[in-house]
Amino acid sequence: MRVKENLIGAAIAFVLICGAGAIGANYVLKAMDSGDKTETTDKTETTDTVQPLHVPQVDFAANSTEGKAIAKIKEYHSTFDLKVTGGGLDNFKPDNDTAWEEFLASEVFNAKNYEDIGKALSSVEGLQIDMNNLIELADIARKKHDPDALRFMHRILHDLDLYAFPNKDTVQRDYWGVTNTAPSGDNANRDEMEKFLAANKK
Repeated sequence: MRVKENLIGAAIAFVLICGAGAIGANYVLKAMDSGDKTETTDKTETTDTVQPLHVPQVDFAANSTEGKAIAKIKEYHSTFDLKVTGGGLDNFKPDNDTAWEEFLASEVFNAKNYEDIGKALSSVEGLQIDMNNLIELADIARKKHDPDALRFMHRILHDLDLYAFPNKDTVQRDYWGVTNTAPSGDNANRDEMEKFLAANKK
């Protein structure tokens, strides 16, 4: 009798665990399917419907200087995904000092890191301009706590990671068309970013 009860209990536990696992997997897959298209809850944000005009034709070894620089780009993109996508950008109101101070303390806002990536990938056309833009945007984020600086930083890193330097595991989605490394024929999003940068130079 006790063995039968134990088996029934184990079966119920198994069903509950599998059910919870299925719910969790469904949540993760749903999040992945929605990608990181929008950083805010604003539904007017749009990605480019075109593909890049060209992308770098590179094949750097993972442990090379170039490969490590690309790995940093991917790491920084992941950091921004965790912080600003799926409506996360809404947490970064200009007066939310706690959220800003925590995020600004991370290495993704260190200008030297982008300078180092630019040097390591100096042979890649357009990359240095993208690094300069990241440095300027990081500076705006630090000084002004402007969430748009985070939005544009995320988009540059996103396009570099998924389109300029994809790997065999990359799932390409939500192309923003804001980089010089993987430029778009439709410059609407890049023009928006450049206007933001110009306005903040004054």
